Amino acid sequence: MEDRRLISFQILDDVFNKKIPLKKSYEIRVKDFDKRTASYIKELVWGVVRNKILLDFIITQTTGKDINNISNKSQIFLRMGAYEIYFMKHKEYAVLSTIVEIAKKETKNQEKFVNWALREFLRNFEKIHIPEDDSLKSLSIRYSFPINFIKYLINNVGIERTVQLLEFYNSKPSIFAFRIDDMDYREFKDNERLTRNEYILDPVYLNIFRSLQLEESIVDVLDLCAAPGGKSFLIKSFLPNVNIIAIDKDPKRVELMNENIKRLKLKKITTFSADVLKLNIDKLFDLAILDVPCSSTGTIRKNPDVKYNYTKKLKTLPQLQESMLEKASEFIKSNALILYITCSIFPQENHQVVSKFLKKHKYKLISQFFTFGEPYNGGYGALLKKEEE
Repeated sequence: MEDRRLISFQILDDVFNKKIPLKKSYEIRVKDFDKRTASYIKELVWGVVRNKILLDFIITQTTGKDINNISNKSQIFLRMGAYEIYFMKHKEYAVLSTIVEIAKKETKNQEKFVNWALREFLRNFEKIHIPEDDSLKSLSIRYSFPINFIKYLINNVGIERTVQLLEFYNSKPSIFAFRIDDMDYREFKDNERLTRNEYILDPVYLNIFRSLQLEESIVDVLDLCAAPGGKSFLIKSFLPNVNIIAIDKDPKRVELMNENIKRLKLKKITTFSADVLKLNIDKLFDLAILDVPCSSTGTIRKNPDVKYNYTKKLKTLPQLQESMLEKASEFIKSNALILYITCSIFPQENHQVVSKFLKKHKYKLISQFFTFGEPYNGGYGALLKKEEE
């Protein structure tokens, strides 16, 4: 039990204090643990990250201490304890004693404060009152989302839909397995195995591809930022005979894509690792797929740490996305297509990037798709056609 909580603390320290993505830290730190232990750690750390603002409110309410005046590491111990007791319903004495022991090892003389604060939390547990009105502050506390994020949703979809979306974003995501031959999909459970013709993909990509109505005349496809391969495989479902060159900057993800290609027994897909912005291919394509790096705000259910750092990304990523879209345009023929995709719900990364590109180049917007999410991830797609020179 102590090992599980120690690893959970280390992951949360990575996320909150070292700014390492939750998914990345988890994958590195649990790789040597059995499935049951890894599952426990995941429930705890995802729960703490997903409910951070609410937990901080509860800690402040029960201890009388402003969370911002508590050391970073002590904050994590208190969030862990509050989450295990309040949400996971674990035995109070076991949670308290183990967390205090870890605090003794991981901090300098903070274990007494952690012990006192958790005991105050237990003593005042029945006094916890979570605000139920729909003010910005109350919604922020209740659903653990920054106020600016909530404002954006309210301005676009109204208060009632915003509440629905916040509840959705805080729900545990489902995983879906797609069949490559008929594009049917099913919910995939942790204890299952993929069949030889299945791969993992969020159905929002299927909705994007269907709504954008790709042309059957497409022969040669360039899939940029391709790994682990879902978009290339989806193209193969729509257009089985196309030739695909798929690239990704991360060699390990390219290896994973190659394993999937082999398992699915797919033909006419060539892969290699490369940086899109430095790419040099002596060939023009009928379609370039560009799924750009983005804030990932459409994937908050599986990446809850995104909601605390998206504003910084919105200041820097659009410039990169514009550069990548410019680069993609170098590789397509006249009358050919670019499919621009993000898993973002913010216009700065979506239609604003596309609009800026259209003002500079002779392209026509064929169609757009956008969703805030529910029942699947949020995301955006735009199909652009290059006009003849």
